[in-house]
Amino acid sequence: MARTSTRLTGRGIALLVLGGLTSVGAAYIGERDLLWVTLTVALLPLAAFAYLLLVRPRVSHVREVTPDTVAVGESARSVLHIANEAPGQASPLRFTDQAPSSLGGGASFLIARGFGQWRQAVAYSVETTQRGRYELGPLTAHATDPFALASARFTSAGTSNQLRVTPRIWPLESLAGGASMGSADEGTPVRVGQAGQDDVLVREHRHGDDIRRVHWRMSAKQGELMVRLEEHPWDPSSTLVVDTRSGSHFGSGPEGSLEWVVSAVSSIGALLAEGRHRLTIVAPSGLVFDSGHSVGQPAKRAMIDAMTDLQSTEQDWLGNAVADPADLNNAASIIAATGLLTAADAAALVAAGARARSQIVLAPDSRAWGEHNDEHDDACRLLLNHGWTVEKYRPRERMPSVWSRVS
Repeated sequence: MARTSTRLTGRGIALLVLGGLTSVGAAYIGERDLLWVTLTVALLPLAAFAYLLLVRPRVSHVREVTPDTVAVGESARSVLHIANEAPGQASPLRFTDQAPSSLGGGASFLIARGFGQWRQAVAYSVETTQRGRYELGPLTAHATDPFALASARFTSAGTSNQLRVTPRIWPLESLAGGASMGSADEGTPVRVGQAGQDDVLVREHRHGDDIRRVHWRMSAKQGELMVRLEEHPWDPSSTLVVDTRSGSHFGSGPEGSLEWVVSAVSSIGALLAEGRHRLTIVAPSGLVFDSGHSVGQPAKRAMIDAMTDLQSTEQDWLGNAVADPADLNNAASIIAATGLLTAADAAALVAAGARARSQIVLAPDSRAWGEHNDEHDDACRLLLNHGWTVEKYRPRERMPSVWSRVS
């Protein structure tokens, strides 16, 4: 336990000054009886100060935070098991458990137990408003002498605890019909031949297909180039684009469009991970998450962990998120949740999603956010004209409502 400061209170300073002045006056007029009284008054604050120096508070604590991971808007419970090992500490102790303002700023409470050693548990609720990793603690205390003439501030012995606040994960329904997400190479496959070596699936040739995959016999029959599909044509892979450019978003904090976008991408990522999709998340700053060979709940947990630590960037062009072809991972679907878009942003998305089966963008309704932007509307129209599904979100709109309109 580290003592931070010991000082006289306002009451103690007043008594010290009053006692000192009256002692001088009593000595000047020769009133010895009065002098003893005034000296006693002047010495009381000094005695209280010495008491706190000699009777050092010895306080320790153990903190339990349950659960240690919550989503934005949920609450955790912090329980402090406090022990006082100083039997001479008689006055009440005022404690403050410190925490960031995004966790409610901590809690303050008073424990008045009198002389003797004691143990007591104190619990309070921690409300969360912003994602991230936060430290709860340290626990500080304020002690006084029995007459409150002097005070000491110190830090209780004990460790801080970390609370992880993840993005809000909205429950979403899988998209139906044409918006479903399968392999990027599915197209409209045609079976050629019967069982055996000639039993293959083909589809029409697309720009960028390897010429070695061309099925020449079927091409001659169809009158257009046809390419072989992979041995396992259903390869559920998806790329999510999260727009973290601070300059493209409205508002700040939990009600801002940036946090809406982070929550939206996290919710979609959770849906796809549970559907055993290969999942890649990219941002203007680069790769955020790649599930690799992990699927299901392990991939979902790792994705949420990555999104918890995601920070805004100062970059201007959304195209930086999709500039690396390796990050697109030949995705069957590409879904972007963005802030304000420019024509260059839209063109980059169009190019990135050229081979994807499903292309979706969730963009802000600039009018609803209080800043009508013609360039943003033009960018959304460009995406629509290139086959993208464009859905706009409004301030405080629930993600499931927006997602239901996509399908």
